[in-house]
Amino acid sequence: MKKISGTPLLKVRNLFASVEGKEVLKGISLDVEAGAVHVIMGPNGSGKSTLAYALMGHPHYEVKSHLSKVKSSIEIGNTDVLNLPTEERARAGLYLAIQSPIAIPGVSVMQLLRTAYQLLHIEQSQKINETPNIQNPVLVRRWQANGMGLTEFVRRVKQFAGQLRLDESFLSRSVHDGFSGGEKKKVEMLQALVLAPKIAIFDEIDTGLDVDALRVVGKGIDVLRRQKTGVIIITHYNRILRYVTPDVVHVLVGGKIVDTGAAALAGKIEKEGYAKYL
Repeated sequence: MKKISGTPLLKVRNLFASVEGKEVLKGISLDVEAGAVHVIMGPNGSGKSTLAYALMGHPHYEVKSHLSKVKSSIEIGNTDVLNLPTEERARAGLYLAIQSPIAIPGVSVMQLLRTAYQLLHIEQSQKINETPNIQNPVLVRRWQANGMGLTEFVRRVKQFAGQLRLDESFLSRSVHDGFSGGEKKKVEMLQALVLAPKIAIFDEIDTGLDVDALRVVGKGIDVLRRQKTGVIIITHYNRILRYVTPDVVHVLVGGKIVDTGAAALAGKIEKEGYAKYL
């Protein structure tokens, strides 16, 4: 593995994952540091999305080692989340923007952001099943006890939406309901900026984006970097990397990381393809 300065926020060791009994990941090890951008590239079917879902704890992906003497682990900070459910991994600081997010009719973007922020950032000893309501004085006290009032939260959400060139009208619309591909990706980036996770994973964030949207998403990744969020970008193209300079590039083929290098490695792959790794 390529080493860069800083203590890793995410440490993955010997990760094996199977889908419907077929082994897809075959011993992935990876370190991601605070504020570092890692890119994982590879041809279709190489295991890139499986890696994202396995890290997030998707129940359809069985994570274990077929080698009895090999210990697998996924650590966020000093916490091993390998056996934790998805929601606990999120509370530990992991965020995943999936490739094709689904629509959630009846739930507005602002409601989703407000509820998610409450669950992730307000003390776990507080009740978390209460319906968020901006007029609820108990909830307002909780937000203020956490250092941010609801007015400030809404202001920040609108500020990030403006940076992403996402019209404020989207905040009151149902999540991804009738959104274009580019609008969905911007909303996924908005979630990452607002929730400020320790590690943000973007699976094919550049799919369906035009040049202007790519530039905007690239700026969003730079904001996360400045916030000291570790970023993993999963892609098989070099398009997004015209607007984001990664610290580390990994090549994933056949369920294994077969090459790791600096940003120049992505340019080399764009010219030569993956033939030498197959």
